[in-house]
Amino acid sequence: MASRVLRAVALTAVLPALSSLGVPSIAQLAALGPAAAAANGGGAPGVLALPSGIVWAYNGAQVMRSRDAGVSWHEVLPTWPQSPTALQVMGAFFLDREDAWAFTEHQWPAPPGVTTVWRTTDGGRSWQKGTSLPGAALSSYGSVLGQLAFADTAHGYGFGVADSGELGYQGALWATSDGGSAWQRVSASGLPWGTGAPSLYNGNCPGQVGFSLNAAPAGVLLLSAACPRRVPGRWRSADGGRVWGPAQLPAPPAGWAAAEAWADSPRSLAGAEVMGTRFFHDGQGVAAVSTRPGSLLVYRSTDSGISWRLASHLETGSLSRPSGFSASSPASWELPAPAGLYVTSDGGQHWRLQRSGLSLPNMAEASFASGRTGIGLSTTINGSSGLRTVDGGRSWQPVSLPAPGAGTPEPAFSTVDFADRLDGWVGGADGVEASTNGGESWARQLATAAPVEQLSFADADHGWALTADQLFATSDGGRHWAVVQGTAMGAFSWAQLVTPGFGVALVCGTGGTRALASSNEGRSWHLLALPRPNGAPCGRGDPLPGPLYGLCFGTPASGWAIALGRGSAATVLERTDDGGRHWSPVASLWGAISALACQGTGQAWLGFVWMANNTLLGDLAGTLDGGASWRIGKFGPSPFNTPRLAPSARRPRT
Repeated sequence: MASRVLRAVALTAVLPALSSLGVPSIAQLAALGPAAAAANGGGAPGVLALPSGIVWAYNGAQVMRSRDAGVSWHEVLPTWPQSPTALQVMGAFFLDREDAWAFTEHQWPAPPGVTTVWRTTDGGRSWQKGTSLPGAALSSYGSVLGQLAFADTAHGYGFGVADSGELGYQGALWATSDGGSAWQRVSASGLPWGTGAPSLYNGNCPGQVGFSLNAAPAGVLLLSAACPRRVPGRWRSADGGRVWGPAQLPAPPAGWAAAEAWADSPRSLAGAEVMGTRFFHDGQGVAAVSTRPGSLLVYRSTDSGISWRLASHLETGSLSRPSGFSASSPASWELPAPAGLYVTSDGGQHWRLQRSGLSLPNMAEASFASGRTGIGLSTTINGSSGLRTVDGGRSWQPVSLPAPGAGTPEPAFSTVDFADRLDGWVGGADGVEASTNGGESWARQLATAAPVEQLSFADADHGWALTADQLFATSDGGRHWAVVQGTAMGAFSWAQLVTPGFGVALVCGTGGTRALASSNEGRSWHLLALPRPNGAPCGRGDPLPGPLYGLCFGTPASGWAIALGRGSAATVLERTDDGGRHWSPVASLWGAISALACQGTGQAWLGFVWMANNTLLGDLAGTLDGGASWRIGKFGPSPFNTPRLAPSARRPRT
């Protein structure tokens, strides 16, 4: 576990109150384990950037603040150590440059599960302790208080679960009118929660409270379902949370039925998802909704959420649902996407794409102080990290915060492809780097938020890079990259650029694995027939389950496929010479296939792996004549016969 040192924190108003609880001195502070990041309401995300250069952030274990637009950070409210007491920072809300709130859970010596809200009015230099929330007790679902939402410096609300005695754990709403010093339980009549905490949690969103709370002046509250639903669930209160009624959003032109599942993995979520809502002065509000991968709907209100109208519909071409939407004003919005940063300054009438060498799909928390300066954060078990821009998204600089816990980072690079003896590329968690001297030196070309899973170059200029969220293409050796348009059938799980214009890909969808081909560098795709159609649902953990094991094309006409034979444990190698319209078996295979590679019209190589005496052994089989004959080279000693390639009785056309 990585340790952290507390830097320049003055808790002058906190220390007397904490001393009575036996909290250690600042010199004794050390890092705690990872804490789950709590949701933030009221339109203030886990990061809030202000035009003055002040930035607040909560990274899952502590509250951070920057005075120079995110260049440097200091801790202003850390999580306290496990011994002799535990005081864990579970969430925060940021209102302006000086006013912020955070809530903690005491584990010892205070009664288990006591939740306390803290307030600062001087930018985190000192914190005042409020009273513990009445009627709150620790639940098995984690933090009692899920989020805070403040309309101004006096009026705020807390939302979560509470122990209701014989009724069990129920949804709970607390309110304060004195800035968080005292809290009262609010009846919240008309909200869709019932007896039992599971009603507050959505099974498709494990570990997350299923609602998001927003506060506007004059006691207006808005509660939104935080997970996808057939119709977005939203409720509104105009009396500080005592009585609630439905607050529906108008359906888009195609109706809410257009909301669809994206069959990329078992975590696929179907339906419309309220990404976030933010209220501004004079009753103006903005709400962002996602209905499918790459699709963003933005609604506007001018009457504090009584009525809403659809203001904008943006299609980004991404293979994942949008995230990180930020409204820096009622008319200025920003959306990170794999292709760059989408921005609008006229309420969504016109969007422009600020391209950079960076993929931005995982920026789940973002805040823009203006159209030029912004911060985006992503919190994982390895810590909170992100990016900052001061030129409207044309360029980005890394942002690093102290980690809330320790984890095992992914390898920097995990895939490699050389187009010739000198020109090569590596890809992985750090993006793409290139070499023009046979690997003696490397230079960064593309930064991606998701790791690069595969590289495929047709020559020294034309190549593809595949991540879990998007497929990127270059036509100048990687100096510039562009996003390849996705498909409606599923997410790419494998892609190969065969020639500068022709490529093939495998798509993982609800109907199983499908093969696609493109003759125009990925601008459009058509189905490619497979020798053994695969109808089994698939996911990225096992991208090719079922009959299809592998695919490779040496030319636009000549391709190879490995499929499961019918009625046998053997696999079958098939070949096509007409672009996939017809396939013919070439050989029967025994043994697990670890790799398939091909070149030209008749050259192919197969990698075998198998276990013998608890030892993993491997061989390589190759053909230069379209499968008529094979040469097998042994890489290690084996007491058994090499896995066999039995020539098929039928040969493909040559």
